[in-house]
Amino acid sequence: MRAPIAVNLVTGFLGVGKTTAVRHLLARHPAGQRWAVLVNEFGEVGVDGTLLEQDGIAVHEVAGGCLCCVSAPAFTTGLNRLVRAHRPDRILIEPSGLGHPAQVLQTLTGPLYAGVLDVRATLCLLDARHLASPRHREHPNFQDQIHLADVLVANKADLYSDTERRAFEAFAAALDPPKQRLGLVEHGRLDPAWLDVGRDRGRRAAFPEAHAFLVDSAPTGDDDAQRSDWLLIEGHGDGYQRAGWLIRPRAAWPHAALRAWVAGLDVERKKGIVLTDAGWQAFNQDAWQATAAPPDGHCRIELIDAHAIDVGSVDHGLAALGRSTA
Repeated sequence: MRAPIAVNLVTGFLGVGKTTAVRHLLARHPAGQRWAVLVNEFGEVGVDGTLLEQDGIAVHEVAGGCLCCVSAPAFTTGLNRLVRAHRPDRILIEPSGLGHPAQVLQTLTGPLYAGVLDVRATLCLLDARHLASPRHREHPNFQDQIHLADVLVANKADLYSDTERRAFEAFAAALDPPKQRLGLVEHGRLDPAWLDVGRDRGRRAAFPEAHAFLVDSAPTGDDDAQRSDWLLIEGHGDGYQRAGWLIRPRAAWPHAALRAWVAGLDVERKKGIVLTDAGWQAFNQDAWQATAAPPDGHCRIELIDAHAIDVGSVDHGLAALGRSTA
């Protein structure tokens, strides 16, 4: 019989750097082992999975909701596909930043996967600066991502003040039950050894029903021809609005102008993969890097915010920027 497949959750709120951390772990996985990723985006058009696929890792992506509720059937389907088609030695599961890990852990440790999966440590990343933000600190999902983690890591430590570092240390020291490991890292540089520190089965969610059961999504567009090249999908759930674009580029965007336009977007979360006159570029917040073309050749842009997004203005601005290259 095959040994059970090691499984780890890598959780964390919006914008904390989970995908960067997962890519760091994948780049350092042991030679001779096959690793796979199941990634879930609260957004609509699937940016993270496209980036991870470029690392040569088996990836299954679930977009448009969180694994624990509206996407639960897609979660088990995707997980089963990874297990059967790739039979990896380890699977990393990256839930949405707004996802609640309790139901995911319950599914993974339930009878359906008994003898198939070996659920190991759950790692949670946070941005220590969010500890001073009531909107983050009081969000049930933010709290339970921390409660259910075996390893708690403050990412982006290079951006913290001494006060923010001390606040994280005091916060982490007061957690009960205590964490198996605590970390302060930069740029998602997780220690792969943390994946195997052990799982505390006694951890319990404080808000097990906090996740969003209803997430609405709807494509918008004027006609079928437009939608085939320029698909805008809007969604709402858990107090956040999402807007995603899937675009077949007719010409490259001007890189400098597009970068300035993205920097001017006043939203909590922004990321994408776009074709520019400097080649294919991926952006995460305001950090940009060259990347390979997605397999389908489509640009992807994803915006998420707790406030209403003026989607019409954003859409027109993006279209106008594209027309400037024509």
